Amino acid sequence: MTELFSVRMRAARGGRHISGAERIAPLDEVEAVTSALIKRAMAHENGPPGEVAVTVTSLAGKEILKFKPLPVINNPQRTPSIGPQTAVTRTAAIGQVDSAVNISHNIAISELVKAGVSEIAARGALEQISSGASPAGENMRGAMLIDARTGERLEQDRVRGIRARAVDWGQNALPQVLRAEKKLNCVTSHFREALALATKVANAPGAVAELCISDDPRYTTGYAASLARGYCRITSIKEPGGIFGGRAFFVDADKFDMKKYLDYMRETPVLVNGAVEILHIRGAN
Repeated sequence: MTELFSVRMRAARGGRHISGAERIAPLDEVEAVTSALIKRAMAHENGPPGEVAVTVTSLAGKEILKFKPLPVINNPQRTPSIGPQTAVTRTAAIGQVDSAVNISHNIAISELVKAGVSEIAARGALEQISSGASPAGENMRGAMLIDARTGERLEQDRVRGIRARAVDWGQNALPQVLRAEKKLNCVTSHFREALALATKVANAPGAVAELCISDDPRYTTGYAASLARGYCRITSIKEPGGIFGGRAFFVDADKFDMKKYLDYMRETPVLVNGAVEILHIRGAN
């Protein structure tokens, strides 16, 4: 088998995280992948970074786990645009945005509860992500780690959080992912990257579910994911232009071992292979 490499990019400015991405690639593609990730960092909508770090690590000798992608449930909610309007129509449009966001929040909480997360834990995570989950009220670099029953936060560093690394689609999976993106009317790579990551997170030891809201101001789609329920893609989960976002990883504290969990998240490479199954589409993007 061709030796594979983990290629990780992180961009920051003034100590603040701007963007990050990761790929797994064979040796002959590492240079092209590295160039693409740097280009992505320099053109990010959050602005040009002050620094970009790219780390290339050989995965030789490591067992590479392979999982099928989580099945996808699509729950789009239309969000009206807010352009030049009269005061009355503008107020009405803002109210429609708020209503769409509230509906999406209820969908996220419902999916998490059905997956085994308590309502108090689900609501608490959503509120923290939506207002800045770090001690300074800013976005965290990684995810919160939360007891699915009590809502207690378990991560030791509430700024860095927990990162899931070394995950990508298998080399032969891209055509199937592109077909799914076309069916879902996705216009960016957010979906394919998020589904691969969510699949790894859902298969972690002790995992119950995950909640994600993008911190990209123009990307208003999030998801709730679990092995029990699949990947529920939720549009209009925040207002357009919203700067807050992040992830919450929910675990079963009674079956949870921190060392095993972190070893899996940080060190165990995962490739996602297979067709993307779309279980249900409601509405349209």
